[in-house]
Amino acid sequence: MSQRARKRGVILLFIGILVVLFVAFGLKTNWQFTGAQLAGAAIPVSADSLNTDNEGRLVSVNGRLTVDQPPEDPQLGLQAPDVVVLVRDVEMFQWQQTCEASDCRLHTTWSSDLIDSARFSERAGHENPHLFPIASDRFVGNGIRLGAFVPDADLLVSSISLKPRAVTLAELSPNLAASFSISDNALFSGDDPEHPVVGDLRIRYSIVAGGEVTVTGIQQSSQLVDPAHARQP
Repeated sequence: MSQRARKRGVILLFIGILVVLFVAFGLKTNWQFTGAQLAGAAIPVSADSLNTDNEGRLVSVNGRLTVDQPPEDPQLGLQAPDVVVLVRDVEMFQWQQTCEASDCRLHTTWSSDLIDSARFSERAGHENPHLFPIASDRFVGNGIRLGAFVPDADLLVSSISLKPRAVTLAELSPNLAASFSISDNALFSGDDPEHPVVGDLRIRYSIVAGGEVTVTGIQQSSQLVDPAHARQP
């Protein structure tokens, strides 16, 4: 064998080793993310029992989702029976600036984010509140179970479609009920829902309810976690 052929063989061998290492490293670090994107990669299992052979694997668990103590919104005094996760979405009526080239216009809008009015070209008379008096939040029940599994709340919210949850004033604490009205299935904090003013709030709730579900996640002991948050093997 010529010296050139030997060099070519060494180079090809080196490239082959690099390819093997690259694939192995990629599988080790990214398997959980690619697995989450491929529905067929999940192992279908029953929620009735744990199989230790599936430790660290992507599993699709079917069973009944239950909770020992349903969540509660302590700020508004709202209790949510038969609910596993309660999500509070808050919008505030605010000034917003829209610019096209050098032409900037101010108008009002509902926004779930705080709009910084300090950057407006015309600040006088267009100041927004500096904070939300009631912010968006999420409340999780205690003792959540999916059969033998303990599913993570992040996984439940990302895996199960949230359902709107209507609210009545009778569900709020008495002092807060006097501060709100119901408009378009939302709590409204102002005087006139048809003519909101800057600083008025609009609050809606959505839920993850108990019952029969199918949830796909990484099995870690009895935990069922979001693939993005799973421990590296």
